[in-house]
Amino acid sequence: MERVISRKITEYLIRNNLLSDAQHNFLKGRSTCTNLLECMNDWTFNIDLGCNTVIIYIDFAKAFDTVSHNKLMCKLYSYGIRGQLLLWLQRFFLNRTHQTKIGDSDLISGVVQGSGIGPIMFILFINDLIAALEQHGVTAKLFADDLKLYLRVTNLCDLFRLHSALGALEDWQRLWQLSIFLKKCCVLCVGK
Repeated sequence: MERVISRKITEYLIRNNLLSDAQHNFLKGRSTCTNLLECMNDWTFNIDLGCNTVIIYIDFAKAFDTVSHNKLMCKLYSYGIRGQLLLWLQRFFLNRTHQTKIGDSDLISGVVQGSGIGPIMFILFINDLIAALEQHGVTAKLFADDLKLYLRVTNLCDLFRLHSALGALEDWQRLWQLSIFLKKCCVLCVGK
């Protein structure tokens, strides 16, 4: 049942052009290869122009496990997923327990990573982050919960744009309660 619902939701999202092209996982024709090829093309183009590219790799801490169910339901509603389907999804996630325990407590948030519906739920949860970042002029690529954002740097203004994009990322992660795992984040500069 999960896989059928997941497939129908995905078809609806694609048909209505609601998913960002920046997500390169869990979708047909999108993979690590497409992610890397698009990035390498952009970075190589910048090198050919004699410009630098600053790349920031972001990892969300236990992303699949920490998705707020209430906030996920709000996002589903905003994408037009309503009525009986939304009610089914609410019931699916309501009091759902996982094998993961913290002390004596069951995990009360998250999308089940190994489930048929978990991946599309996570994509929907993180989908609007791309638009929030791209408003600042950076390019963002996602592979599940791994975010790569980059920008061609030609002057100081570009660095200010990058800084404002990081501020937007911080605001988004605080609002949606998806923590960043700082130890797994890094910065790479390509160019001179």
